[in-house]
Amino acid sequence: MLRVRSHLLAVLPALVLAACAGRAVESPTIERLGAEQLEARLSQPVAALPLEQVVALAKQGLPATEIIARITSSASRYRLSAGQILDLARQGVPLAVLDHLVSAERQRIFEDMADELKQRDQACRERIELEVGACRAQSVAPPLVPHPMPNCFPLGPGSPYWRCM
Repeated sequence: MLRVRSHLLAVLPALVLAACAGRAVESPTIERLGAEQLEARLSQPVAALPLEQVVALAKQGLPATEIIARITSSASRYRLSAGQILDLARQGVPLAVLDHLVSAERQRIFEDMADELKQRDQACRERIELEVGACRAQSVAPPLVPHPMPNCFPLGPGSPYWRCM
């Protein structure tokens, strides 16, 4: 009977450690956005200089560089559809102005996306710092049951660094 208990006491910690080591690892998820969700996240364009005034300036014969300068100085933003671009071209707006309108909005969209990525990256760094701090706090606390020291810097799936990627 005593022998069975000693074997049981020897096997029990091994079973507990095996159960802890076999935890499932969650794979990272990538958030995919649909067109409607992307449109909702993008900042809405503000046109201090309405398109009608751009057409009027073009009909007055102002050079494209002057029209572009006025659009830039007014900080106007436009998100034009293909049909709107064709209508503006038919109304006499120079192609250089149309190119500027499209490229400026594209540049702003890229800048907005870069800002969002910076915010996500900062949140990820903060999360990593919290998780590593919690891991280090566990390794400093005296263990109730002898166990190996936690590895605060694992490199594979399940590590703090992996979850933010």
